[in-house]
Amino acid sequence: MPQILGFDFSINKPAACYYNHGEYHFYSWPFELSDKLKKIYRDAGVNLIDRVDKKYKGKDSSEKMRWEVENAMYLSELIIWSLPDGGWLNSAPVIFEGISYSSTGNMAIQLGGYKYILMKAFYDEGVPFEHMTTYAPITIKKTAGCSEKGKTKKDMIDAFVNYSVCPLAQQIGANRELFQKKTGTWIEHLDDLVDAYWAVQTYLEKN
Repeated sequence: MPQILGFDFSINKPAACYYNHGEYHFYSWPFELSDKLKKIYRDAGVNLIDRVDKKYKGKDSSEKMRWEVENAMYLSELIIWSLPDGGWLNSAPVIFEGISYSSTGNMAIQLGGYKYILMKAFYDEGVPFEHMTTYAPITIKKTAGCSEKGKTKKDMIDAFVNYSVCPLAQQIGANRELFQKKTGTWIEHLDDLVDAYWAVQTYLEKN
């Protein structure tokens, strides 16, 4: 597969991995990430795009709903505007990780709504719906070798750092002190980027 776009989509910290003829490029659109972390990611080669979401959510349910749609459209347009151009999207598969089983109620509805608006934005750019694939989180975990009970996001990051040959993994491996806290846990947002990578790997494995 010459080009693939893998997503770990969320409202506050969406991340993407763009696979282009054997090369991996990472993109991120985080909301409220510290300047210190932004510098770490940018220095490691992540294309981190700043965003400005409207903070006013309305005085009632109608205004809140309108705000959610407007914000979802803004985020979708920002994501597509940030990606490399050249018409490759027309033929490239776009891969999503499915909504986690832990997302329930209004959270799941809100996340699903944002994701559907993003999918429609890709469709408007020429990506057929048939080129959009969603894998369950457990399927992506299996690709990373982390589907056993008790395995966590940390294990997926460990697998990425230990086994991937892409530049970001090598950067992390060579500079662990930047990407790990004193407790040994990984810094915020790294799991999102890594999940996007494993989404790409899942598609490559199955196709």
